Amino acid sequence: MTWDAIVLAGGRGSRLGGIDKATLELAGQTLLEGTLRAVAPASRIVVVGDVRAPGAIVVQERPRFAGPAAAIGAGLAEVRAPQVLLAACDQPFLGDVVALLLDAAAGDGAIAVDQVGRRQHLMSVVDTAALRSAVAAQPTLTDLSVRALLAPLVLVEVAIPAGAALDIDTWHDRDEALERGGHDDGDLSGGLDGDSRR
Repeated sequence: MTWDAIVLAGGRGSRLGGIDKATLELAGQTLLEGTLRAVAPASRIVVVGDVRAPGAIVVQERPRFAGPAAAIGAGLAEVRAPQVLLAACDQPFLGDVVALLLDAAAGDGAIAVDQVGRRQHLMSVVDTAALRSAVAAQPTLTDLSVRALLAPLVLVEVAIPAGAALDIDTWHDRDEALERGGHDDGDLSGGLDGDSRR
């Protein structure tokens, strides 16, 4: 199956003291770099945010910080494949999930479900035409949640490995990622390369 990826990388990082999550380093690579590696098989990678992402198409939602649905809308303009994977840049275990979603996708697509039954809307593979219709149906994408954007779609639920849905919103999340071993390719011992946690 041919697929593209939209990676959201434009958050404020407010619960990390304003640190840009995309640049947070684990095991010698940034969270964004790890995410880009997880989606590397995509035909086209679209990153939404004020970031550098060599090899990817970088766009910005308007207005800036208009929310994740607005970011998806901005990225969708660059999508060409019939399926699109939606992800955030702060998911160190995304690589454990991508193949599961692609294998399960049918109809409108597939969505990851964590161990307590929560849908992970930014771990989903969606039919591009269906997503375009969902975007077009909204009067505005500004401040709209991804949950609300995807609500009209019928998505296959995919159970994912324990802890795979972890995203780095807080320092506690970052510590949990370190304890779990971090990115799917190895050890997370690199820390923040000197950045203070305070």
